[in-house]
Amino acid sequence: MTQSEPIAVETLIIGAGAAGIMAAISACERGAKSVVVLEAGERPARKILISGNGRCNLTNVDADQPQHYHSTQPRFPRPALASYTVEETLQFFHDLGVVTRVEKRGRFFPVSDQAQSIIDLLIDQMQILGGQLALSARAEKLRAREGGGFDVVCTDGRAWLAETVIVSTGGVSVPKLGANDSGMGLCEGFGHQRTPLYPGLVPLESDDQTARRMQGVRLWARVAAEGPNGRRIEDTDDLLFTRYGVSGFTILNLSARIVPWLATGPKQLHISLLPESTAEQAAELLRCRWQRHPHRSLGLSLAGLLHGKVARPLLDSLGLSWESKVSQIAKKDCWALAQRLTDWSVTVTDAHSFDHAEVTIGGIRTDEVDPHTLESYLVPGLYLAGEVLDVHGDLGGYNFQWAWASGRVAGERRGN
Repeated sequence: MTQSEPIAVETLIIGAGAAGIMAAISACERGAKSVVVLEAGERPARKILISGNGRCNLTNVDADQPQHYHSTQPRFPRPALASYTVEETLQFFHDLGVVTRVEKRGRFFPVSDQAQSIIDLLIDQMQILGGQLALSARAEKLRAREGGGFDVVCTDGRAWLAETVIVSTGGVSVPKLGANDSGMGLCEGFGHQRTPLYPGLVPLESDDQTARRMQGVRLWARVAAEGPNGRRIEDTDDLLFTRYGVSGFTILNLSARIVPWLATGPKQLHISLLPESTAEQAAELLRCRWQRHPHRSLGLSLAGLLHGKVARPLLDSLGLSWESKVSQIAKKDCWALAQRLTDWSVTVTDAHSFDHAEVTIGGIRTDEVDPHTLESYLVPGLYLAGEVLDVHGDLGGYNFQWAWASGRVAGERRGN
């Protein structure tokens, strides 16, 4: 397609996701003369639309705390998070008209329970400040001009001449929404490098037949794993057994650290179905139940403690009969069951694909970007924000806080 005459703008933002829209609002608020956001798809912010099961988990009560963020350069997210706190984020959305409530694990949601309302208010705020949105505008070429500025050309021939460019194209998770690595490719054209990419906040696959027999059961559990460096990670929340392995809040949250480990081979998950108890306490609990009702079968003795679809496969895995009388259970079998209830080892072999991932682990290397301004060290005037960078957060609103904070910082163009 023939290239059109370039349109001159002060700030051009590539990618109309959470970070890109926030960057546009930030740029407008600092007084940029012209701000244009390019969106490759027909609609902006489609990941916001599906977030939180369509409800949009805006942020978290402690989302400005750096321990919830992960990068090959762990200190990199700190300046941006400190410069745009959770309090400031909530005030921003409240000023837009969003009423929020706090749910389990400190997660903030709009009372409307409608992610579309967040998108509508963000776009309205950007446009009322003078920002423009260009849809179906996939940036194909990004070149630095001698003496400053950038040429940007889209696949349909539309072109811009920008003083500053902010790349906020996101990662590669959920490709059905148009996610791809095009933004990373544009940055690599300037010499930037990316770290390996993995699906994050994603279900894990397992061939464990005991776990597979529990398909469809969701329960409260503690899940732990140990990394190559010997560091133990754990989380206690919902655990869901599926036909392919395990999922639920615990698995999704831990997966961001487990998935890269799987590159070297299968890993062990240590599952406690009684997360408040040690093996000794679990054994005493079983003995008390059996002494109180010595006539019951082993299977019936677990009713009210374990889901039946969990109890039977677990007993089978230990070679214990469902019909055995509890008065006849040997001490060694009681101890074996107690240990299995509090430290059941399940091997995971792989992660679901990017189609099922909520975030991308990895991105443009952060040692090539100024953490205080998010300006490229390699190309003056080029900024990066959001998931295109090698930063990802825990499950529960943290990745949105990174998008809001990094977009805000990039749009401010500090130091210019």
